[in-house]
Amino acid sequence: MKKKALIALALCMALGTACGKEEVVEEKNLRSVEITTVGKGEISSEFAYTGKAAPSKEVAVVPTVPGKVTNFNYEVGDKVGQGAVLFTVDTTDLQNNMRSLEASYNVAKLGRDNAKSTYENNKLLYDEEIISKQEFDQIKYAYESAEAQLESIRVQMDNLKKNISDCSVTSPMTGVIATRGVERGGFASQAAPAYTVMDLSTIKVEVGVSEQVLNTIHIGDQVSVLMTAVSEEPLTGTVSTIAPAAGQTGMYTVKVELNNKDGKIKSGMMAEVNFTMESSEDTIILPRNAVIEKDGETYVYVVENGTAKKVIVELGIEADDTIEIVSGLKDGDDVVTKGQTYISDGEEVNVTNADPAKAEASSKKTEEKGE
Repeated sequence: MKKKALIALALCMALGTACGKEEVVEEKNLRSVEITTVGKGEISSEFAYTGKAAPSKEVAVVPTVPGKVTNFNYEVGDKVGQGAVLFTVDTTDLQNNMRSLEASYNVAKLGRDNAKSTYENNKLLYDEEIISKQEFDQIKYAYESAEAQLESIRVQMDNLKKNISDCSVTSPMTGVIATRGVERGGFASQAAPAYTVMDLSTIKVEVGVSEQVLNTIHIGDQVSVLMTAVSEEPLTGTVSTIAPAAGQTGMYTVKVELNNKDGKIKSGMMAEVNFTMESSEDTIILPRNAVIEKDGETYVYVVENGTAKKVIVELGIEADDTIEIVSGLKDGDDVVTKGQTYISDGEEVNVTNADPAKAEASSKKTEEKGE
């Protein structure tokens, strides 16, 4: 009886020990990754070139008639209209010459009038054959010479009048005074500009572009121009000219014009011109580092139900840190953007930045799969 009791006790102890032991579940050591959900947007491939702002027109003003400056009317920075008098040159000597010519003209006119009267009177005599042809030809020549002399003096007077008028030097266009090189009492000549006038209502930026970009640019194209001294936002310019031949540096000069009616852009300001080679809208875009190029394949990893799946993709436009995916992905796919170089196709992964709702749904699916 005692022996049976001991056996029963041993059996109960064995059963009790077995019933009290917890089941040990082996935990998986999953690689951690980060993902991004595929979306659509715009992407463009751009090339940037640096240039300087310059006026669309710039004219150096010099006097037609050199002479002493009697007055000037504009300072650097002043706005000036076309035809406005910038400065004047002394006309004293020209006025004296004009008076002398006027006296000569009056004398020549009297001589011409007398010669004309003689010619007309003798023409009647010649027609009646009272005087010979030789005598008449001499009278006619004297009249024509007097007429020519009078005309010569008249031309000299007209030229002198123009010179006197040109002593009031005017602006050839509407613009802004960039430089002033004359002083009252100083001598103005054609050796150096007296004034420089700039038209800053339109600004041009010249840049040298490479041959790879040249054929993607056309006259009339709208381009982005960044001028941080004027605006934090890019301005819009228009391609106005494209050089048909490369310069000594092998680059092609392209001119871009910008509207500057408000006058904020000054000559010499630095500008960055961005030319768009190609662009695409409503297309799938990924961070460039999400794409793996290895062994002749281009692919990404898509996470589905906690498992990484290798997907072959076709690339499109590349811009800075982003790239267009032409085929292989669809809107809403979860693509691995960090840790993708250490995982393999079909491997279970731990997504560290998953959306909570997505993570919960994925966890449930994984548990169901495990059951």
